[in-house]
Amino acid sequence: TLYSVMGIIRGMQVVADRTILLGEIRADLMQVNESATTDIKALANVPMTDEANIYNRISDYYAIINNCNYYLANVDPNAQRLSKLIFKREYIAVKVYRAWTYLQLAKIYGKVPLVLNPLLTLEEAQQAMNTNYTDIQGICDYFINDLSQYVGGKDDEEMEYPQYGDVYGEDSRKFFIPLRVILGDL
Repeated sequence: TLYSVMGIIRGMQVVADRTILLGEIRADLMQVNESATTDIKALANVPMTDEANIYNRISDYYAIINNCNYYLANVDPNAQRLSKLIFKREYIAVKVYRAWTYLQLAKIYGKVPLVLNPLLTLEEAQQAMNTNYTDIQGICDYFINDLSQYVGGKDDEEMEYPQYGDVYGEDSRKFFIPLRVILGDL
């Protein structure tokens, strides 16, 4: 599970800067000047239509989602060792990553396919892209309902971030999005 979660974190790093840039460049307080790259200029145009744009790679977001779906489908959050739930923290953290990723997709693209199972073949991926698309309200409603069960009570009191030690001198607990923060965003 460690390698799966670290792979998801790596995917989050791929989209993090892009997501901030997409949000800021489309904000009312920013203007693109003539010295900006073609890709940056295209970002300022809503909706963004150039699929060759290096910032317009929806597949990077869906790669994170698919990794999250695969993890969630294959890990038992109730598995115990010495009366402790050994995957519960990671399980919730992965659900939060998936919710954050969907929220970003909905902000950027409007309606998107809501895929909750891992896609393991090209055929499955093509079918998923042809399903009904969900808007930001549907995305928020789904993930608020999905994540609210972990707030309050025993889960919330014991909710610590997964701890994998220091990674390049950083406490790995800092790699995770707080559950209550994503719920507030949603």
